[in-house]
Amino acid sequence: MAGAADACHRRDTADFAVLEGCQQAAPGALSITAAALAQLNFNEDGLASLQAGDQYYYVRRDGRYLPVIDYDNGPDYFQEGLTRALVNGRLGYYDIQLQPAFSARFSWGWPFKNGTAEVCENCHPGKPDAGGHTAIVGGQHFRIDRLGRRLPEPR
Repeated sequence: MAGAADACHRRDTADFAVLEGCQQAAPGALSITAAALAQLNFNEDGLASLQAGDQYYYVRRDGRYLPVIDYDNGPDYFQEGLTRALVNGRLGYYDIQLQPAFSARFSWGWPFKNGTAEVCENCHPGKPDAGGHTAIVGGQHFRIDRLGRRLPEPR
């Protein structure tokens, strides 16, 4: 589990080198110097990714950061311009500026596809399978649009 004083590791180097001048100050919170930011390789969207403990982060050139969920042994992908993050135990969707698309309010959610995403309330992770994948079980599942509005059930 991620904790305070975990060193930041660069996700833009093959060896995930430690980024001097960056550490996780508290769970979900980074302390990163301007000198550390200057060392990062930012993508075309102005983002770099880091890992501190078991937490992944997207970081912008101005030092703004977002702790995101992990997916496929790395930070959650941006799909249709949005990534997923847990805020106070609730899942939300964030744009490439690391701003919320709408309030974080779901128990879980899957990536957007064709303008909608499946989310659930009162669901929880089940037991991992032999491959280490964990299904989300229980609760009420429904679809939302890119503004977070619940969509009607298909007929």
